[in-house]
Amino acid sequence: MKKTSILLALVATLTLGLCTACKFQTKVAVVDLAAVVSNSEQVKALQAEQNAKAQELTKWLQDAQAAVNKQKDEEKKNALLQQYNAEFAQKREALAQQYAAALQKVDASITETITNEAKKLGYTLVLAKGTTIYGGDDITEQVAKVVK
Repeated sequence: MKKTSILLALVATLTLGLCTACKFQTKVAVVDLAAVVSNSEQVKALQAEQNAKAQELTKWLQDAQAAVNKQKDEEKKNALLQQYNAEFAQKREALAQQYAAALQKVDASITETITNEAKKLGYTLVLAKGTTIYGGDDITEQVAKVVK
């Protein structure tokens, strides 16, 4: 009798669980993030801006090196070199921080776009394409068209 009631309770629990699962079906999408990011105009603009700033920093560094080389007095030359090294470190750090902040904004924008597009298409779960072995609808093309 005890075994029968345990078995009935187990069957009832499984039945309720299956009915609940039926109500909350998950529609899965996959997105190739690398393809979306590489086609993003935001990413391309950020890379171009970063390259321009890197070229400016290289030009500044060349000018600083020329100024150090012009100096004949070794003591003044070393002081000038230390000054330029400190300035270069500050400029490089500021550039890296600006890039990281801009990259974070672009990442948030792309993530929001993917989320909105997936919701619009009726998906409840989006996975990165590289992490999925089987299943899910590939919505990379739809998302890439919307990402700016």
